[in-house]
Amino acid sequence: MIDRYGRPLEDLRITLTHVCNFSCFFCHMEGEGLEQSEVLSPEQIGLVSEVGREFGINSVKLTGGEPTLRRDLINVIRAIKEADVREISMTTNGFLLDRLAVKLKEAGLNRVNISLHAMEEDKFKEITGVDGLRRVIEGIRAAVSAGLRPVKMNFVLTKKNTDQVEKIISFAESVGVDELHLIELHPVGLGKQSFSTHEWLDSIERKLFETSNKIEIREKHFRPRYVLPSGLVVEVVKPYANPIFCAGCNRVRLTVDGKLKTCLYRDDKVVDVRNVLTSSLPLWEKRELLRRAYEIVIAIREPNFKFLSRPLEIR
Repeated sequence: MIDRYGRPLEDLRITLTHVCNFSCFFCHMEGEGLEQSEVLSPEQIGLVSEVGREFGINSVKLTGGEPTLRRDLINVIRAIKEADVREISMTTNGFLLDRLAVKLKEAGLNRVNISLHAMEEDKFKEITGVDGLRRVIEGIRAAVSAGLRPVKMNFVLTKKNTDQVEKIISFAESVGVDELHLIELHPVGLGKQSFSTHEWLDSIERKLFETSNKIEIREKHFRPRYVLPSGLVVEVVKPYANPIFCAGCNRVRLTVDGKLKTCLYRDDKVVDVRNVLTSSLPLWEKRELLRRAYEIVIAIREPNFKFLSRPLEIR
């Protein structure tokens, strides 16, 4: 299905919990805040995924909070797998991944994005609030070993960790990570309070341009991808005030409290489906109401950034 801006709907991002065992100072919290809500069951999540397939959803990403804190995570993955979704992925801080990677792979998880924002223990703790660098590194190694491919690492650039970029790249190359995402700080969630630490990615991208063997453009968000001589792919994610990024968005979100949310930045373009999912209606009627919800979502989707607020650098 195509929205009125010509953008397909292909990706469903599901927030499984607001609970997290880290406290990163810039967390965007998926644009949902920290309010606690009764989470959706695996069956309810599977149903939203199943109906989404009818509208072009072919990939589902599980996120949080920290999704590995859901005790029924394996059941969630299995429920989505039964909906015949082509790819199931998960974002995680990696802290519990060393003991879960194989089980998640067996349940049907295809790949992971693991956050790593520093390679020095003190700096890692300053950013995440947790003395957990070694555990995360073991989690990354476990993901590679379990075959959760492609294994991707997420690195959010701020003024606090600009000196860590080369170390992060070297580490990713050394352990067999497939892709590294260098991400611009979002002014969403805690990122609003900490946006004074925002750092542009331009100088880093210039170096990547000079040293890469190949440059690609990904359809999602029109993200540039730099293939380094080692084979590591470095993807640059620059969402802030970026209409080109929004023009390439193919995503809808399912929030913890059961809303279909059309944009990370927006709270006014949502469709609440919780009552449908928790009702005693027969399954066929739930499916019909969810189809109507997806139709509304497609009708109201729009790019958050439509006009340039900062000149693009032409190379």
